[in-house]
Amino acid sequence: MRSYIINIPVDNITLKEAVKRAEDFTLDSKPHFAIAINPEKIIKANTDTELFEIIRNSDLNFIDGVGISWAFRIFYHEKIKERITGIDLFSSLLESAEKNNKTVYFLGSQEETINKAVKNIKEKYPELKITGFHNGYLQTEEEIVKQIKKSNTDMLFVGMGSPKQEKFIFRNLNTLGVQFSVGVGGSFNVFAGEFKRAPSLVQKLGMEWFYRLILNPKRLPRIMSLPRFILLVMKKPRIIKEEVNFLNINISNRDFKDTLKVTDSFIKSRSFHLVVTLNGEMASRALGDEDFFQILQKSDLVIPDGVGIVWGARRFGERIIYRIPGIDFAWETLRLAEQNNYRTYLLGAKENVINNAIKKIKGEFPKLNIAGYHSGYFDKTEEEKILNEIKEKNVQILFVGIGGVKQEKWIWDHKDLNVPLNIGIGGSFDVWSGKIRRAPRIIRKLGLEWLYRTIVQPSRILRAGNLFIFAFKIMFKRIEK
Repeated sequence: MRSYIINIPVDNITLKEAVKRAEDFTLDSKPHFAIAINPEKIIKANTDTELFEIIRNSDLNFIDGVGISWAFRIFYHEKIKERITGIDLFSSLLESAEKNNKTVYFLGSQEETINKAVKNIKEKYPELKITGFHNGYLQTEEEIVKQIKKSNTDMLFVGMGSPKQEKFIFRNLNTLGVQFSVGVGGSFNVFAGEFKRAPSLVQKLGMEWFYRLILNPKRLPRIMSLPRFILLVMKKPRIIKEEVNFLNINISNRDFKDTLKVTDSFIKSRSFHLVVTLNGEMASRALGDEDFFQILQKSDLVIPDGVGIVWGARRFGERIIYRIPGIDFAWETLRLAEQNNYRTYLLGAKENVINNAIKKIKGEFPKLNIAGYHSGYFDKTEEEKILNEIKEKNVQILFVGIGGVKQEKWIWDHKDLNVPLNIGIGGSFDVWSGKIRRAPRIIRKLGLEWLYRTIVQPSRILRAGNLFIFAFKIMFKRIEK
């Protein structure tokens, strides 16, 4: 049964069940792979998006670390059937391969270690068919992949250390020609006699990590990852939804990388999409503006910009993990546009402000394909010219900075332009032009940028009032939407 911990999928199965799955994988025409899940790997996956995606795509995530078992019992009140150590699964799979006439290939460790390991494995499993082995120090990855494919093996065991072994397997999964692959960490060292396993009683008590620490004090930094893991389990929800519903509006809960992937897909679709970077002030206004509220509900992507949205969602039982400031999102979208030569149009702010902002943008993104730009002050005649220019130049990304709510309504009223990606960016042009300074990083992290901007720009005091009204309604759940 597949379960989740901090958005990481794990399989709550026994060793016997894990071996059976691996045996079934070898009978399939498609390649499959397995990953040992422990607290250290989960911590790495929390910051390494590549590793996170690999784990999410794995066919079998067996629970190796005792910390995972503890977390499930203490925080989720669930019992893990069995902790499956990498070495136990490795040994069981070798036994299964010998019994079922399956071929194996070993990759990893130093030359002396892998030679000793293979020698001892042959002695323990004399009928096992080993198609080849190689140390883990590769001069050319392509060459070893060719060797493994040529060996026509059924099972591949890779001991390069994590996450290197998982990345090697996933990167070459479709070219290795192997039905089942798994990373085995230091298992070759165990079979080579270099690492001594803890006594059986110590293993059953789940204290093997402590035994290994006594034998090798250098493992202390790895052991110290356990408190970090516990904090992550306490802090993050078990499953992170891609979107949460707040005020009957679907709010994105994706990280920066995934958000940019979504917006890139919008551009490639060649049809109209509206992205809204929502803050508390805009949400407050939406409660009294039915037209704007409808636009928010119909938007293709609503990104949580303000901390008020995060607090509000939590008050109503939803957790938003990834808050993305609109100005940062817009800046990275410009980078995406430069990398892909997307035709970009910028609209908003006063004449001198937009001109200075364009200078800043061109300095940072010299290859950006700017199809055109215009200030946010225009009459009907000028507006017609702007619309014609956007249409004639087949713009792919349109940034509009004429103030929250107004900009989204303007975009919606002109969706017939069929610009694939439309983003309201509020006062971003003011910041990029140098007219207004952003709050210090510590203020932004505390979610108090709105207060900083109110102090710097006292004219925003009325807008801050909307925030207090919104906060009051959220606090006492006086929301009717």
